[in-house]
Amino acid sequence: MNEMKLLFIHGAGGTKSKWRAIAQYMDTAGSQMIDLPGHGENECNVITSVQDYAAYLDRTIQEDTVVIGHSMGGLIALELAARNQKVKGVVLAASFYELPVHEKMLQRLASGEFPNSLFLASYSKETSEKLLEEERQELDKCPIEIAYADFKICDQYKEGKETIASLSIPVCAILGEEDRLLPPNAAEALQAVCPDLNLVRIPASGHYIMLEQPEMFAKELMDFVQHVQKQTV
Repeated sequence: MNEMKLLFIHGAGGTKSKWRAIAQYMDTAGSQMIDLPGHGENECNVITSVQDYAAYLDRTIQEDTVVIGHSMGGLIALELAARNQKVKGVVLAASFYELPVHEKMLQRLASGEFPNSLFLASYSKETSEKLLEEERQELDKCPIEIAYADFKICDQYKEGKETIASLSIPVCAILGEEDRLLPPNAAEALQAVCPDLNLVRIPASGHYIMLEQPEMFAKELMDFVQHVQKQTV
């Protein structure tokens, strides 16, 4: 069976630290968790479109890879899969083929404020205070102007539906049952455009499923990776 590399792409305003909780539940030896340009430890120039993010990452994929993208990272994963034949599977982690952002949220981000309402809506109401405090500190790892640029990128990306429909590789969507940031009909819309979609719903989790329910997320992810490996033998 082919050894499959895993590439993890964080979402808007995040860093590779967003994947920190799953390491204890899976073997991450063949994994690459990256900071996008301008985020975390990556000081490369800021990128201003989903397609340009994909072009930046495209050259790094030289072997069979499953790309796991959280939120905005899912949009990048779709574009990567469309341009690189070494991408053998895509996981949309709390993601969709489009991620519109309300104009008022963009205005507040542009003014230098990360809206508390957006922060709280990102997590299940059952999320522990300990995790919420950790995540408030995580906000400091990404400058607010980078977060604004990311959310604007999400809002401007309109090609996802056509892109996901064009893919002929396995696609998995792992969604939180209490995700308040995705459209209410996201799961059904994904299945309509991608009939072979592997759809998983994780209970007691919001938009940050890999932090809120890391064990369940890791299990579903590895089940999908094994499926992809069998498809590529």
